[in-house]
Amino acid sequence: MEKLEKVELVREKCKVSYEEAREALEACNYDVLDAIVMLEQEHKVTERIPEPVAAELVEATYETAQDSAPNETFEAAATEPKTSKTSKAASAWKRFCASCKELFGSGMETAFIAERNGERMFEVPLLLVVIGMLMWGASLWLLVAGLFCGFRYHIEGTGKAVSSVNSAMGKVADAAEDIKQSVA
Repeated sequence: MEKLEKVELVREKCKVSYEEAREALEACNYDVLDAIVMLEQEHKVTERIPEPVAAELVEATYETAQDSAPNETFEAAATEPKTSKTSKAASAWKRFCASCKELFGSGMETAFIAERNGERMFEVPLLLVVIGMLMWGASLWLLVAGLFCGFRYHIEGTGKAVSSVNSAMGKVADAAEDIKQSVA
């Protein structure tokens, strides 16, 4: 079975693009079954492969391994662990990038809001506030100073921790108000 036929087979069985099928096959040293398993692990397969088809793939992979010359089989076996480590690292990197993308997306969708006397003074994406605090240390002190000037901060967005963070920020604002009252 030549490379194009293998790509076509993986593409049809997994319902992925030619590029995804080719990349998976390259990462698995053109082993059809390993490529399909890798795509399943990366959650790229849109349909489950029926059992008879999976058995057919195992037989096709076995036949192609027997048809190859002994030197090619030996070379493929020698490079297999390296390829599997590379594919694991590549899939880990892809998962990391997807997590970062999701984190940055939710950081831009969640808003950090500052209010004073019930009036909204400004609203910025939470991600920019976090980056500002990391890049410029004085921004944290400005937020604390704002608490003593009557500012109250809260977050608006869809997240698990939004209500608990808002509750904590409300308690901090109340504590700052108590300190301001006791000093005055």
